[in-house]
Amino acid sequence: MMEILLTNKQLNTELTAVMEEKAKNHGGKLLFIIVGDLNAKAEYEENALAISDQWLYVWNSTDKKLSYEIPIKSIKTITVKRVYGNALIRIEQKTGEMLDVFRFTYSVASLCDGAAYFITRLNEGSTLEEEYVTLKSVFEKQMLICPRCNRTLRRAGATCMHCESKGKIFSKLWKYLAPQKKLLFVSLLLSAITTSMTLLPPYITKMLVDQIIPGKDAGALKIVVLVLFCTYLLQYTIGGFRGYLLRVCGDRIVAGLRNDIYEKAQYLPMRFYDKTSTGAVINRISGDTGTLQNFMLRMTQEVIVQFFLLFGIVIIMFVMNWKLTLLSLFPVPLVVTGARIFGKKIAPFYRRIWRRWTAVSSILTDTIPGIRVVKAFANEKNTVKTFERYNGEWLKTDIKAAKILNAYPVIVSFCISCGSLLIWSIGGRQVINSATTGLTVGLLVSFLSYTSMFYGPVNFFANLSDTYQSALASIERIFDIIDAEPERNMGQGEQMERVEGKIEFKNVSFSFDRIKKVLKNVSFSIEPGDIVGIVGTTGSGKSTLINLLMRYYDEYDGEILVDGKDIRSIDMESFRGHIGYVQQEPMMFRDTVFNNIAYSNRNAHIEEVIHAADVANAHGFIARQPDAYDTLLGERGVGLSGGEKQRISIARAVLKNPSI
Repeated sequence: MMEILLTNKQLNTELTAVMEEKAKNHGGKLLFIIVGDLNAKAEYEENALAISDQWLYVWNSTDKKLSYEIPIKSIKTITVKRVYGNALIRIEQKTGEMLDVFRFTYSVASLCDGAAYFITRLNEGSTLEEEYVTLKSVFEKQMLICPRCNRTLRRAGATCMHCESKGKIFSKLWKYLAPQKKLLFVSLLLSAITTSMTLLPPYITKMLVDQIIPGKDAGALKIVVLVLFCTYLLQYTIGGFRGYLLRVCGDRIVAGLRNDIYEKAQYLPMRFYDKTSTGAVINRISGDTGTLQNFMLRMTQEVIVQFFLLFGIVIIMFVMNWKLTLLSLFPVPLVVTGARIFGKKIAPFYRRIWRRWTAVSSILTDTIPGIRVVKAFANEKNTVKTFERYNGEWLKTDIKAAKILNAYPVIVSFCISCGSLLIWSIGGRQVINSATTGLTVGLLVSFLSYTSMFYGPVNFFANLSDTYQSALASIERIFDIIDAEPERNMGQGEQMERVEGKIEFKNVSFSFDRIKKVLKNVSFSIEPGDIVGIVGTTGSGKSTLINLLMRYYDEYDGEILVDGKDIRSIDMESFRGHIGYVQQEPMMFRDTVFNNIAYSNRNAHIEEVIHAADVANAHGFIARQPDAYDTLLGERGVGLSGGEKQRISIARAVLKNPSI
């Protein structure tokens, strides 16, 4: 039954060997290993937690040794403590010593919950075989590793963007590009015109230096200057218009992306939001869409433009002087090699910076709306310290990335400058001996201009692969939402035209983490018209019953029936349309009182809203507001008392006229 070593990631042989040897020396068998992604300082580093049937081990990858070896029987309590942006396993030993043994991001939090529960149950006297089976099911459902490349996936069953074919990725992106294909095509034509004009000035410069100025031809000089003036004017005018078109395309693309992400976010199950912070979702809708916008425009426009620019420059350079052209190619291998090294160095920082900033955003989304709680407990200083700590971690990561980001352009510029010096050195000698070489000053100056232009496309293509890899992080996060499974039977299933209101729970069991059951074999029946109060201690599952009835969670054992029908077989929108729900903590939107009440029925008339408010005993205090039902509420109902917000929430439910 316990032959398989459970793990959430393919392990390196060294780590596995050390862990198994330790377990063997302690007379036990290694059962499972959780590979985490943070060290004790909350810095990104791969570490591991292992548990045998008798001991707990923590592997430190920096020192390549075990940092903790703790007998399970010596553990008094083991808990998972969640903090901003990460979590940790805290152990209280029977000696009274407190240890924070293992830190990790939320991606492995459910597995660590399982590990803590596993040890707790063993110390309570539960059998090893029973708890192993429970934990095994958690590992199977939380497998976050791509079987092909071993990279961590954002959620179980998610597509690995690194292994996904480029064709499939671009077919997903094409959905957002296709509506703008006409504008993109016009922009591409304008790019071809401006690219052609870019190649003209260096050649005209050659004519000026070699023919017109030495020949003192004032008339020709005026014509050439006028041609250059018209060229620059047309080039920058067309370039400006092209920039406008690209901005329009980009804005439309990102608007479409944001619409789709926001729409999909409305239909995702509650388990998604249990594991994903508000800050992370906001960052995906705002930040990642902008990154993807730039990437798509670059791939559809700049690749073609830079290719033709490179092709045109190389042909002109070879025609002018093939020997100097070969010299100008000398720094290219250095630039390409440097770009690849740079890409490998900088790629990990993109994800780290995003995660650091997500942690900062999460603090903002918690503390700003909850500023009253902060002030009530005089906790401003602690809140500021917490923010400064996470903001400081973001700053450190960003500065580390800046060192690499700024070092690479300096090295590339130096290599290019060395190439130019080489051309000046050899080309200059040929100019001095122009009688035999035929190389003129104008030709050399023109050639150097083309050389400086040549390295722009070279650098672009050298960095193209790394640009793609860095964009994959944003693509992965965006399609993590877009491709996620929506709530069950959303837009499908049986329609409920009429509801009597009979509710039955039959042997319902439920667990948030799939380990510790909140409800176990709960059964009861409520007849239509009954008014029922559910009484129980804190944490006994009262709110969970309502959450299951509202179908916030569909993964439970047993049956929940309404009018004899399993609610999981009913269309989600149709089912919820018959239920009125007043939350324990009423949610107010930043809108008018009227719209807050009419949220449950957008077509309601003012008379219906007033009637609902009157039933909820809210009409009196609403009428006393400066603008009555047109009064604009502050964020989350700032300006209203808790009771007033509760009454508006009740009026919202009354207006819906629900069956349940």
